[in-house]
Amino acid sequence: MSEIIRFDDVHYTYPGDEQESLCGVTLGIEEGSFVAVLGQNGSGKSTLAKHMNAILIPDEGTVLIAGIDTGNEDRVIEIRRRVGMVFQNPDNQIVANVVEDDVAFAPENLGVEPAEIRRRVDDALRQVGMYEYREHAPHLLSGGQKQRIAIAGVIAMQPQIIVLDEPTAMLDPIGRREVLATVTRLCREKGMTVVLITHHMDECIGADRVLVMADGFLVADGTPGDLFSQPELMKKHGLDVPETVKLMADLNRQGWNLPLSALQIEDCVEEIRKGIGS
Repeated sequence: MSEIIRFDDVHYTYPGDEQESLCGVTLGIEEGSFVAVLGQNGSGKSTLAKHMNAILIPDEGTVLIAGIDTGNEDRVIEIRRRVGMVFQNPDNQIVANVVEDDVAFAPENLGVEPAEIRRRVDDALRQVGMYEYREHAPHLLSGGQKQRIAIAGVIAMQPQIIVLDEPTAMLDPIGRREVLATVTRLCREKGMTVVLITHHMDECIGADRVLVMADGFLVADGTPGDLFSQPELMKKHGLDVPETVKLMADLNRQGWNLPLSALQIEDCVEEIRKGIGS
């Protein structure tokens, strides 16, 4: 797979701040991959996300989206058509009184023909499992349903990349599962590049790759199994590990020999079953 997002030695400081929010970040993200970005508040992970569709422009260094420099003002609209953003609070993203009108808002502003808008809206709502709610009032939906509507609005733009900046932060566990299942399906079934900014360890388990940010630096980069099997590394940067890893580590302290890279509940159960039988 080819890189669709590229950061080269990116520095950024918010106006009025003395401390850099991004400190020479260099990374590449492959097309069609699911990448989770972890970090404490103030680590730089949301700043990283906002550089991906030219909401922010580097003070130094370059960000390329499908080979397009985000610093090129003449191509900002093109970049934002390629990169859809979903933010924390779904209420702040809803602009219409009917679900299907809300999903149609972005393609309408892009000048898409009405018949094509109709097709895109229906398709996007089906992809997020919200088609039956197309004539409902968004404000009557649950938080998870609202966030799925926000994701549908991004899908209707037909972007290559979807960047989600802590989209489950204001949701209950059911809403979190709904949203995570939706974005995972978009990546696995539709081939969309997904970048998920989060502080929930369990939301990273199904990702292809996890990036860890701390104090504006990219401090770790690897598969979920690689990183979460190093609890001390995660603890060093103020982060935890999934409950499955904690369980396996606790059992190992009692004399078991279980792999900390078994992250999914099903894999954890299978490894414990093998341990009992050995």
